[in-house]
Amino acid sequence: MMEKVRVEITRLREQNYSCSQATLLGICRTLGSNLPEQQIMAFSAGFRGGIGRSYNEGTCGALSAGIMALGIYLPDENEKTIALSKELFDHFKQENGTVICGNIVQKYGFSRCTGCCLCIGNKVAELLQREKAQFGTVQMFRRNGRINK
Repeated sequence: MMEKVRVEITRLREQNYSCSQATLLGICRTLGSNLPEQQIMAFSAGFRGGIGRSYNEGTCGALSAGIMALGIYLPDENEKTIALSKELFDHFKQENGTVICGNIVQKYGFSRCTGCCLCIGNKVAELLQREKAQFGTVQMFRRNGRINK
């Protein structure tokens, strides 16, 4: 599953999708979603450039998209979603040294953006696989999202 997420996110980034849109759409296309792609794009549009292109003040759009993906696929149990969102946040910060879009771009340049998207896509896939294995069923996922792999 992680390889498919990686390929899809990379393809979308090569087509100039923003970090937030490439990450969320790449995850949803790979895992399957009942949400229309237009709606997925709309959900994630405002997170471009660290939320509204705020760059030096805003959280990386890929990270924001990953947290949205967890909300799509996890059960309506808020504490689980919150705990996994924190795990995703900590992983991203450890890998990149910060969660601030502008700080990442300043340190690594825009070439790092695809790497941030892949970092999140892979970790979200890993977290969801772990949750699926723990519960042993796909019925734990919300009706608007599904994992069919």
